[in-house]
Amino acid sequence: MRGACAAVLALAAGCGGSEAGERRIASNLGTYTVSLRSIPHPIPANEPFELVFRVAPDAPDLAVEVDARMPQHFHGMNRVPRVSRRPDGSFRAEGMLLHMSGRWELTIDISQGGRTERAQTDVELP
Repeated sequence: MRGACAAVLALAAGCGGSEAGERRIASNLGTYTVSLRSIPHPIPANEPFELVFRVAPDAPDLAVEVDARMPQHFHGMNRVPRVSRRPDGSFRAEGMLLHMSGRWELTIDISQGGRTERAQTDVELP
């Protein structure tokens, strides 16, 4: 899903989902689909935000990690987000901060049974 203009703008601008600002992305092997949205929406530059997301198919033993990086600048976030599972089965990543404008790669690594798949999308911050 990398490089598509729609993928870059969907999370930042809010197109492409059933709920305002929701984005759906598939994991690299297609096993999982992640539906996510940011709070606030759109993602602000250099201000804290959260991601709320669901992974389908869901399983109680799923483990997830969230990260973001700027490949053109060879760096990632200055913070490590805290990911927690909510009672409704969704996940929340708190403490996210994209500290500069430009293209970021947002990644969600989904692990189950010793296997990890990555769901990834681009976010463009003005």
